[in-house]
Amino acid sequence: MESSLVDRFGRVIKDLRISITPRCNYKCSYCDPLGIIQKDPVGTVTVADIDNVLAAAVELGIESLRFTGGEPLLRQELPEMIALAKQVYKIEDVAITTNASLLKRRLPDLLKAGLDRVNISFDASNPEVFKKITSGGNIKQVWEGIDAVVAAGLQPVKLNAVIMKDVNDSEIIGLAELSRELPYHIRFIEYMHLNNSDSDSYFKHFVAGKDIKAKIEAKFGQLEKIDNDPSAPARLFKVKTWAGAIGFINPVSEPFCGACSRMRLTSDAKLRPCLLTDREISVREALDSKKPVEAVIEMFLLAAHRKVKSGITVPTNRPRTMVSIGG
Repeated sequence: MESSLVDRFGRVIKDLRISITPRCNYKCSYCDPLGIIQKDPVGTVTVADIDNVLAAAVELGIESLRFTGGEPLLRQELPEMIALAKQVYKIEDVAITTNASLLKRRLPDLLKAGLDRVNISFDASNPEVFKKITSGGNIKQVWEGIDAVVAAGLQPVKLNAVIMKDVNDSEIIGLAELSRELPYHIRFIEYMHLNNSDSDSYFKHFVAGKDIKAKIEAKFGQLEKIDNDPSAPARLFKVKTWAGAIGFINPVSEPFCGACSRMRLTSDAKLRPCLLTDREISVREALDSKKPVEAVIEMFLLAAHRKVKSGITVPTNRPRTMVSIGG
């Protein structure tokens, strides 16, 4: 019987996010402002590394796993990693976060491996706005990926939009309305200072979740609250009679650190206990040791002990931008 991974504040860590590459074929300004990462650096996690990490994670009670990037579909080995999680270690919930540009082509292999769910970054429904915010992304490819996920019956399909004033705030109503006919979860995420923009620029573009919600309610009426896992970052609502849900993830204006159940592993094998704190613990030496699973368990326990009570939400210059941390 597995034990639990608990931090100093009594929070049970049950969700693990593993970035498998810092590479991405989009260059979104809130995530990868410089767009200079073109290849996986030396020390990028291998399938064997993931095997050992998962063995340690399930021993510590991890129940939910999400592979992220960068863009995880750029790693050819992703199906092998999903198969390890689902077929070998029997993790209950295995998902990916993707921009979906390659999803239609790769989805059959991911489904065969055992993929449960997909989170899709979708910051605009207008093709021109989408192209601008992604620095050239083709929205047609993304819609093909979304349609493939719907056809495969994966539920819920979560579409995530980071809203920035004067960039894509004009898209709020159109994005919300996508939940009218189909059971999408349209989730609006506050812009976090994870791209090292200067403070003036950050505050100029920041939009609070309550203002996004108010704009939607001004158009469609008061939203009805949906009960949700209290440890989940999104607060869910819906327009009465609509098929889907509208979520708000407000880490800046309404931090949810007190219920955090997450930990991250970066693509260069560093455990990151908190997204909004730069503290990291390398597990490379543990992974390369003679008894890697036992050694990685020790690193998980150390990382849990070093998990802070709350992250830093004010503008802070960071060693990494979001693309190299992992979503």
